[in-house]
Amino acid sequence: MRLVLSSITRLRHNPIKPSQWTTALALGRRPSSSLSDLETEMTSRELSPLLDTNDPHQAFSLSNALSDFLPKGSNLLDQDAESHSMPRGYHLVYFPPETAQDPLLPDGTDPLHSPGEPFTRRMWAGGDITFRAHGCRLFPGEIRCQESITDVNIKGNEGAEKVFVNIRRELAYPLEDQSYTPKGKFLIENRRLVFMRAHQSNQASAAQRAILKPPHKPTFSHKLIPTAELLSTFSDLTSNGHRIHLDKQYCQEVEGHRNLLVHGPLSLVLMLQTLQFHHKAQAERDGKKPYTLKHVEYKNLAPLYAEEEMKVCLRQKNPHDYEIWIEGPDGGLAVKGTATMMLRKETEPEQQLPRGYYYPAPHPGPENSTIFTTAE
Repeated sequence: MRLVLSSITRLRHNPIKPSQWTTALALGRRPSSSLSDLETEMTSRELSPLLDTNDPHQAFSLSNALSDFLPKGSNLLDQDAESHSMPRGYHLVYFPPETAQDPLLPDGTDPLHSPGEPFTRRMWAGGDITFRAHGCRLFPGEIRCQESITDVNIKGNEGAEKVFVNIRRELAYPLEDQSYTPKGKFLIENRRLVFMRAHQSNQASAAQRAILKPPHKPTFSHKLIPTAELLSTFSDLTSNGHRIHLDKQYCQEVEGHRNLLVHGPLSLVLMLQTLQFHHKAQAERDGKKPYTLKHVEYKNLAPLYAEEEMKVCLRQKNPHDYEIWIEGPDGGLAVKGTATMMLRKETEPEQQLPRGYYYPAPHPGPENSTIFTTAE
């Protein structure tokens, strides 16, 4: 596993005390912009490309972390071993933010996408991902992520505004001449973050919000209970020091939540793994060739908490399209989305493995085990 931001460890063992929060907010902050010019300022920010190595060990670490929380036999690394592709959704544990620990904001987040004060609370509102058919081959070579802030919307009454920020990410591998061109793109993602003012004690808590019930019953569902250990591991894998996933006292006394919050990207990975496992199993039962995931769009509606049951649900609308959602312990919608599948024959020519690189291949030994083999 790669080395992650040392600030994550620092946050676990040395959380900011309640008396320090106000001081920290004053000292460690991004300068604020007036609401009138906020969109112009944020969309003009130049974000440096993020470079990473699509090392299979990072994917293995995620697979191992999720293995006890997903349906038996849903290991996507084994399912994708024949194509040597990075499983759909696994890109979320690559491309850590290139931010030193000192500039981190008091809540443990980086300032790159923040609108600045007074919008000091950040949540993952949703997003969408479009996958190139064969995706990215899982071998240790360089890959690049180009980020840009494409849209900023301010909603809500004066004094209770929310700032919605859309971040576009384009992931690509280099061509033979080591250049990055549109031909090398294997994924385009839009992340939608929402920034809010500091929580006030008179505001309604998450538990007091209206419960939205799903309109349909699922055709397949899977229940699990995310643990604090799982959240900690996912924070490490994604180099995410956000306190709402690591510091229970901070969650309760500053953010107004009852426990640690499950990451938005973690909820997404759980949905995508469950969807792909169920779809492949159903296709095999029907004697058909399974499709691969082409596009997913999702929205986070309510918090999910550590140590509380959640239910991942699927409903197939037609051979290509699914409704996907997650229910909280009260049966209310926490995440809802849609997913579109495609036949592998719709794909472009496969990316070729460089000679001597390594990729995962099925091992003839114990179930769900993997070894490295060499490309000839």
